[in-house]
Amino acid sequence: MLAFFSYELVKRINLDRLPADNTKMQRKINVYRQQENSRLIVSIIVALILISLFLLGILYQQYTLDQDNESLKAEVETLGGSKSATVEEYTENSLKLADFSWGKIVESQDAAALKNYELQLSREWQPFFGEVSVTIVRSQNTNSLTISVFSSSLAYSGFTTAEKNVEKFVTELSSVPEVAVLDFNFTYRDKTNTLTKESMVYSKDAQDEGLKKVELK
Repeated sequence: MLAFFSYELVKRINLDRLPADNTKMQRKINVYRQQENSRLIVSIIVALILISLFLLGILYQQYTLDQDNESLKAEVETLGGSKSATVEEYTENSLKLADFSWGKIVESQDAAALKNYELQLSREWQPFFGEVSVTIVRSQNTNSLTISVFSSSLAYSGFTTAEKNVEKFVTELSSVPEVAVLDFNFTYRDKTNTLTKESMVYSKDAQDEGLKKVELK
């Protein structure tokens, strides 16, 4: 397009340089100049139409991309909601948490074995807390364990069920001497669909005492 208009400009310059020796020659030059003007106007109109179509194509592509993003976002939120809807209410002693291999975890020095224990707990606890990741930290000084549970993508209904399950887990694990701290971290949607975080920490003041909730500031 730039080359075309450059060519038209050169023709106009050359046309202006043509000598008009008589009236007849001047009339021919004027007629040719009018033809060139008409052709240039048509070319400009065609160029504007092409540019408009190009811009409309870009705008349509952007609109389609935005719509796809909104659709994907809705699907993700729907999937998140469906996962949270599968949170089950825990039946006391159904997992027999007190009988888990807590003593072996304290004694073991194998990092790979510890990771396997974390993965096992994540799988077993998932129905009651949604998508979870369990982390175990050992204290060599006190031979005790800190268990951290991270749960995300819960709807409010799923969170309320998980919150009830926390109390039941705490009750069972209070009798386990190796478990000194139990830490739950939730990310969920509240009643207004706002993303919210909630932490619940339970610890023992002494080894023979049960887990008590720690008030977080």
